[in-house]
Amino acid sequence: MQTELDLDMSMVLSKFFLRSIGLWISENSAEERRMKIMIIYTVWHSIFATVEITRDFYFTIFYKGDILYVTTNILTVTMGLIKICIIMAHKEEFINLIVYVRQHFWNVKYNFREKEILDDCRKTCTFFVCSVTIMGACAIIAYLITPVIANAGKNNSERVLPFNIWLNLPVSMSPYYEMIFTLQMINMYQIAVTYFCFDNIFCILAIHLAGQFRILRYRFSKLCDIEHQINEKDMELTITNYAHTFYKKLKMYVRHHQELINFCDRLENVYTMLILGQVLVFSVLICLFAYQGLLAAAPLARRSIFIFHLIGSMALLFMFTYSCDGVIEHSEKVAIGAYSALWTIMPMNKPGKMLRNDLIMVIERSRRVCCLTANRFFPVSLETYNKILSTAASYFTLLRNHLENEAEN
Repeated sequence: MQTELDLDMSMVLSKFFLRSIGLWISENSAEERRMKIMIIYTVWHSIFATVEITRDFYFTIFYKGDILYVTTNILTVTMGLIKICIIMAHKEEFINLIVYVRQHFWNVKYNFREKEILDDCRKTCTFFVCSVTIMGACAIIAYLITPVIANAGKNNSERVLPFNIWLNLPVSMSPYYEMIFTLQMINMYQIAVTYFCFDNIFCILAIHLAGQFRILRYRFSKLCDIEHQINEKDMELTITNYAHTFYKKLKMYVRHHQELINFCDRLENVYTMLILGQVLVFSVLICLFAYQGLLAAAPLARRSIFIFHLIGSMALLFMFTYSCDGVIEHSEKVAIGAYSALWTIMPMNKPGKMLRNDLIMVIERSRRVCCLTANRFFPVSLETYNKILSTAASYFTLLRNHLENEAEN
C-alpha cells in the first residue's frame, strides 16, 4: 500500500509543494527546523508581495493607470496570504488530518471492490491536482515571458518587470533589473504555490473521505451476506449462529461511520473560513480574469496570463465544490447500504432485533448528511459552483457595459 501511495501523482505533487512552503509532516527534529525556516521564508514572501502590489495599486490610482489589472493582481496575492494565515492558525490540526488519512484511509487492507473504490478516488484526485497545477505553472511562465517579449528591441532604460515596482532607483538598468526580476520570479513561485496547494490537499482529503463513505456503504450492503458459506438445508441454523457475529461487525462499521463523521467535522474546522473566502472572492476574480483575458486592450502575452488564470480558477473552483458535493452525496448513500443489508433473513432473537434497530439508527443518522460549509452559512456543493459562475457572468456583463458606455461618452 505504501508503494501505491508513493506512486500517487496527486500526493507526490501535493507533498512537494507543501514541503516547499514548510507545511508538511516532520519526521525528525532537523526536518522540523527546516519546515520552520521554510514557513518563515514563505510568509516573508507573501507579506513582501502584498506590500509591493499595494504600493503599485496606490501609484496606479495616483497616476491613473490600469486599475483593473492591478486590482486583479492584488486580489490574487491577497488570497494566497489569507490562505496561508488560515492554515497556519490550524497548523497542528491540518498536519493531523494528513497523518490520519495516511494511517486510516491508505495504509489499510481492503478487498478487491474496496481497492477499486480507492483507486477511483486516486484517479479523480490526480486529474484535478494535475489540471490545477498545470494551469498555475502556465500562468507563472506567462508572467515571466510577458516582460521578455515586451523588452525585445528596447533600450535598457525602457525595460519592464513582471510587476511594477516603485523605488527611487534605476530599476530598468543593470544590475538592479536582474536582481529585482529574480526576486519577483522567486516571489511569484511562492505566491502561486500558496494559492493552489491548500486547495489541492483539500481535494485529496475530501474525495478520499467520500471514498470511505462509499466503502462503508459497500460494507453495510454485505453485512449479512453468507450465501457462499452455507447450504440451503442448514440455512436457518447457520443464520441463527451467525447473528451474533453480524452484530459485532455492525458495531465495528458504526464506529467507522462515527470516525468518518468526526473527520468531516475536523476537516471543516480547518477549511471553513478558507472556503467562505473563496466563495466570496471567486465570482469577482473570475469576472476580472475574464475581462483581462478577453476584453482588455493589452498585448497577447499579458492576456494569456489571465486566460490561464481564468481556466485555472474555474478548474480550482470546480475541484473543491465537486469534492464537497461528493461528501454530501456519499455520506447520504450510506443509508442505502444499510437498508440493502440482508436484515430480513435475520432471526427474531435478541442479536437479530438489536441488529435491525441499529441499522435503523444508521439510516436515520445518514439522512443528516455530512457536509463542508462556508463558515457554517451554507453547505458547499456543485450548486455553489453554478451560482458563483452565474454571479461572475453578471459582474462581467455589468463591467463590459460600463466600459462601453464610458468609451461612447
